[in-house]
Amino acid sequence: MASSNSSADSSGSSTLGRVVAFIATSLLAGLVVTGLVFPPAAAMGMAANGSIGWFKDLPTDFEDGPLSESSTVYARDGKTVLTKFYSENRTPVSLDEISPNMKDAILSIEDRDFYNHGGVSVGGIARAIGNNLIGAGGRQGASTITQQYVNNLIIDQDVRAGRDPSTLGANKGYADKLREVKLSMSMEQEKSKDEILEGYLNIALFGPRNYGVEAASQFYWGIPASDLSVAQAATLAGLVQSPAYYDPATNPEKSVERRNVVLYTMLDEGKITQKEYDEAKAEPLDLDLHPTQAGCTAAEDAPYFCDYVENQILASDEFGANPEERLNTLERGGLDIVTTLDMDAQKEANKAVNETQPRDDNEENIGSSMVSVEPGTGNIVAMAQNTYYTAEQGASNTTYNFNTDTWDGGTGGYQVGSTFKPMTLLGWVDAGHSVKEQVDADKMSYPADFPWKASCVDGGAIFEPGNDGTGFSFENASRGFNRKMSADYGMYNSVNSATYAMASELDLCRIGQLAEDLGIHNGQTGEPVNTTQLSALLGGSDDNISPMTMATAYATFANDGVRCDARAFLSIKDSRGKEYDVPEPNCERAISEDDARAVNYVLKEVLVRGSGYKIGIDLPNASAGKTGTTDNSTQTWVVGYTKGLSTASWVGNYLEGSRSLNDVSIGGDTPASQTSDPDDWVDGSTYAGGQWQRFMQATARDYDTSTFPDPPSNLTAGSGSSPAPAAGAGAAADSAVDPDTDN
Repeated sequence: MASSNSSADSSGSSTLGRVVAFIATSLLAGLVVTGLVFPPAAAMGMAANGSIGWFKDLPTDFEDGPLSESSTVYARDGKTVLTKFYSENRTPVSLDEISPNMKDAILSIEDRDFYNHGGVSVGGIARAIGNNLIGAGGRQGASTITQQYVNNLIIDQDVRAGRDPSTLGANKGYADKLREVKLSMSMEQEKSKDEILEGYLNIALFGPRNYGVEAASQFYWGIPASDLSVAQAATLAGLVQSPAYYDPATNPEKSVERRNVVLYTMLDEGKITQKEYDEAKAEPLDLDLHPTQAGCTAAEDAPYFCDYVENQILASDEFGANPEERLNTLERGGLDIVTTLDMDAQKEANKAVNETQPRDDNEENIGSSMVSVEPGTGNIVAMAQNTYYTAEQGASNTTYNFNTDTWDGGTGGYQVGSTFKPMTLLGWVDAGHSVKEQVDADKMSYPADFPWKASCVDGGAIFEPGNDGTGFSFENASRGFNRKMSADYGMYNSVNSATYAMASELDLCRIGQLAEDLGIHNGQTGEPVNTTQLSALLGGSDDNISPMTMATAYATFANDGVRCDARAFLSIKDSRGKEYDVPEPNCERAISEDDARAVNYVLKEVLVRGSGYKIGIDLPNASAGKTGTTDNSTQTWVVGYTKGLSTASWVGNYLEGSRSLNDVSIGGDTPASQTSDPDDWVDGSTYAGGQWQRFMQATARDYDTSTFPDPPSNLTAGSGSSPAPAAGAGAAADSAVDPDTDN
């Protein structure tokens, strides 16, 4: 019995409390209405009223724009869309770009007195208060279009500012409701009715993820909001009450029921005729869904370039003080991002890497990638790899970019093999040597007490005793090259002994400095390559270098010694016309023009008679490059260029450590270790060279292919090259083979 009495007392107390609250709130609402309808009288006659004083202290204005908008990433033509970034899928449009049917539908169901009230519906508020305090039929709202617009704006601003959404968003208390009322009154004084209606139709949620009528119209039927029929407009207007519950894509029956309610109100308001009502009510939903994916997973043609772009924005103070603010700008700032990507080149790059090893049939996890830049600007032209951009587990699935450093979302690169050898050639001409000068490539070892000059270390030299203490020894990748030869011959045939013969006469630290001047660095640590480690001269040190870094370094040779930073943006501005500062081409001289031209003079022979003679692109005096293969054919490379395009091509292991490519099938070919030809092994010219050739043959002529200028005669003077080997003799001579290091 005690329990029963307690329950009765509680119920009576609760009812009494609601009645008292209703009376008090009704009085306050009446005062508010008085102030709204008779503001001068209210100000004079009720100044001492505490409630009115509190109401007047509430804010009367707030910043009402811009809305959160999706950002769009374009290729260099400014038209081809790569992807969109958004938290809220929204495409704002003007009121005259919205079908009159939509305006009639939303006003009929949400606010039929919109053009007659001053921002609030007095009768609606009273009815809602009475129901919510006394009734048992669930909470009622009475928000006008203006109030709903204010409510959505405040939520949007809170989210954009990184704050938790205001309590105005849901479960509003009566103090919150009064604040909303006053802000709505203020808005009505500042904006026209059409401006308010336009803003509301662009901010309201029409379905689970579609903000604004344009995004919703495109999603459900693939049409602009200007083309919405009576039935379609009624369907969207019905969503506002409960976007998920009335979603026609997931709950079509309830959506049709709600649509028909909207149609009836339109008929009742005289917005449509009886015939239009009957026809629209009989019309099926007839959905034609156009899902809009966001982010780099949606950038099907260039997801890894997209990832690079995203990382560049998230690292730039131009878009916010911290990564969270920058992401907010990207997803809500309505940016138009025009990038440097050439879509024609990108398609050719995609084709080339997937012809090497299709991503759909890659159980061996063979990696292939390619990145191409313009030497004179640093503009990234193409970036491709043979994987799917996804975090889901599975073969050929990864979000890691094979082409970039770790801080740019990449793997950080790989051992580059003999593509590092031109750094020694550069050191050679930098020291004043001619590329025709003879070197003693017969030496296959150097004694332990041989002083390798290194001005940056204590004592000015290093000594390499080797594993057994007797000295530093190595091998060439192919037989028949242990002899004296000209420096250029040793370089374009990628002879290890020739590279060390040149280095033995140079300052190892100067070679390292020149490589650093070209921008070469470890893609995982950012540190320069330590060229006092002798294996580094063959690209076999512990330093991993990204394809982007190598393409940019070789672009410096193509650009007569002027290095340009890699660059992904042409312009960025938002929907209000604000332009963001994006890096202009940042180019500065890294090496002398003479030295660059001397390197070009030698490396163009790689594609004619050297290690890459099979992968030429029919531009004998206007193309150059270098092959690279690490020990055991673990990683293979070609970095090649014209005056207008520098491209790094890589095929290798990104998951399998030191596994040899000779032992696996690549692109369906028989593993090299299982063929009858002992010289049939995987090197830089094989697969990496093949995909470089396919890409450059398709793309290079769209850019500058003028011939390389000759270097000054003092850098080409001498006794001449050694006799050329038989065709193919040097084609595999680009591997670092050093028993003292793990290359």
